[in-house]
Amino acid sequence: MTRKVDAVSQRLIRKGALAEETYMLFSRWHISDTLEANFDRIFNGRFKTVAWEKEVKTTLRRRFRDIDAAMPLVLASKNGLPLDEWCHWLLLWIGIREHLYRDFALTWLFPEFESGRYQVRPEDVQSFVRSTWPRLSRKTIPLSDYGVVRGARDLVRMATDFGVLTGSGSQKTFSPLHLSDRSFLYYVHAIAEAETSTSSIPQSKFWQLALIRPTEVIEALLRLHQFRKLDYQVAGSLVQLTLPFESSREYAERMVA
Repeated sequence: MTRKVDAVSQRLIRKGALAEETYMLFSRWHISDTLEANFDRIFNGRFKTVAWEKEVKTTLRRRFRDIDAAMPLVLASKNGLPLDEWCHWLLLWIGIREHLYRDFALTWLFPEFESGRYQVRPEDVQSFVRSTWPRLSRKTIPLSDYGVVRGARDLVRMATDFGVLTGSGSQKTFSPLHLSDRSFLYYVHAIAEAETSTSSIPQSKFWQLALIRPTEVIEALLRLHQFRKLDYQVAGSLVQLTLPFESSREYAERMVA
């Protein structure tokens, strides 16, 4: 898989994960149709207002410009993967491709989780947004104070959409994801593609998107090896990991719900 990484986008974090809308789209997707044809067939008249329908379409059009890369998500939803579990797949897909959320998750959220922080408020994230935006954005105009406040709020909300933060108030609590075996195997295949190496999988930072530590990854790999779901061999610093399928797309195609 050739991975395309989007430039930083306020829209993508402002509108959030749009998990339910995306799942509805992909579960009814006609692979032979274009993105626009699928939009028209599935979305027209499905939303309370025309304005919100337009916002959803514009956001997903940007997020899934490379629809071929999103085929594992399409196939998993069509194969009946439940929405709550499918969201774990969407988290990894977005975390690999969308700069701002990925940097937030890997350079702020996970380190704070590892440090022992218990709760997160949007105010805590403002310094990250203020320092990160100039580095990632192509725009020369810095974010306004309100832009910083909103960006921090949007990132916290997006992490909450994915379930790595929980709570109904302004204070959120860390909540590491507990991946099912089939979702763990999807992560293994997708991370292998992102890292372009199976040996990099156990220590990949992309596990941190789900607040999963390397020791937990290794424990899961050993268990799946015992059940012959994959082949995981370690000799000192040498790691040999053989996956059951050639790609995350093939895995999603063959996955039994």
